[in-house]
Amino acid sequence: MLEENPPVSSGITLGGNLRPNLGNRVQLAGNTPGSATQYLPALAQNLTLKVTRRLPTAGEVLAGIGHKVESDTVIATTRIPGQPKLFNLAEYFGVTPKEAIKFLKKDVQESFNTDDIIAVNKSLVGRRQFRAPFDGTISALDDLGGYISLTPRPQPFKLEAYVRGMVVDVIQNYGVGIQLQAAYARGAFGFGRERHGLLRVMATNPAEPLDPAAIDARATNFILLGGSYLTAEGLRRAIDLKVRGIIAGSIHEEELAKFLEYRRQSQLYRVGSYNWRFPAEPFSPDSPFTLVITEGFGIRPMASRLFEMLAGHDGEELSLNGQTQLRRGLQRPEIIIPLITTGGANRPAARFEGPLLPRVGSIVRLLNPTYLGAVGQVVSLPASRRGIHPGQLERLAKVDVQGTTLVLPFTDIEVLDPGPIAPQHMG
Repeated sequence: MLEENPPVSSGITLGGNLRPNLGNRVQLAGNTPGSATQYLPALAQNLTLKVTRRLPTAGEVLAGIGHKVESDTVIATTRIPGQPKLFNLAEYFGVTPKEAIKFLKKDVQESFNTDDIIAVNKSLVGRRQFRAPFDGTISALDDLGGYISLTPRPQPFKLEAYVRGMVVDVIQNYGVGIQLQAAYARGAFGFGRERHGLLRVMATNPAEPLDPAAIDARATNFILLGGSYLTAEGLRRAIDLKVRGIIAGSIHEEELAKFLEYRRQSQLYRVGSYNWRFPAEPFSPDSPFTLVITEGFGIRPMASRLFEMLAGHDGEELSLNGQTQLRRGLQRPEIIIPLITTGGANRPAARFEGPLLPRVGSIVRLLNPTYLGAVGQVVSLPASRRGIHPGQLERLAKVDVQGTTLVLPFTDIEVLDPGPIAPQHMG
């Protein structure tokens, strides 16, 4: 019988309330959705990618097939419907529900502007008014409860390309597919919306921490690359100085909790025992910052291959998405660096025919919430065990993580380096 994995104390559990952004999808170019070749590696220096950009509601697509787009090119527009809000007029005026409805000066479906008079009560003791708190429309009345429903006006929404490339297909009324040649990497976890900007390297090696004092006015509007870890103070300075994002190897749980509590007053972050999410609402004011942690909690140097790849693009533009979802649909932070092509021969893009499966000697990163981001080496492949569904078998790997042995299903690990191929013995 397999031993249970040793417990790990964790003050923050990454949960499932982070929402994917507007149907955005990144896949290898030329692949059909659902095929095995849709797999993206954890790290690659040269891939041909297709990034699908999709509006949340039907709108107008502004780019056509063959158009070259930059990261900040607006490729589609729409209007986001407002969420209805209820107001109790009976309680506001201190009368019965039927009386409150009689005070209305506007009808259902009638529009109004901020501070317009919606209802007024004239009495012997004076005049009291209920004024519109925003621009919108009266969407419903409830004469039994004395409620009125006000819906804010739809807000204009512009969808940017997010990456530099060429439009290769159009989704009518919704969006486009953009193809590009790029370096690509996934992080362990993060937060923050899609963002693009120039990369500024702040560390000389993957083991060097990101010093908060080094984040100064010269970092404004850049995406910063750190080495091993960063602190709550560094995150606060980054937001104060309008840094667009940070990529770092790790962060202490306590430091992340301190930062989240610091920002909690803005309602952009929510912290709980089961989950945290950023932003709190899908269309809240633009999040001020994006963070991608590549290795996980604690003090861990960034993987050398990843640091060297990123540092090699110092001063170049990259695209960053920190959104993380570990339950009810997996979504991981991503880094996309459009490659600058010249008139000379281009390095051929890598091909991946399917997910890399772990074997003995493989270097892997752990993906489950308890051990998120930890890196280890596969020491053996135990016999498969029964899954939760009838007839299902779950393939397992025994992984050594800094002297601790864990037995994990293949679904909880990703291969960073496949390792040596075992020699074939001839019979």
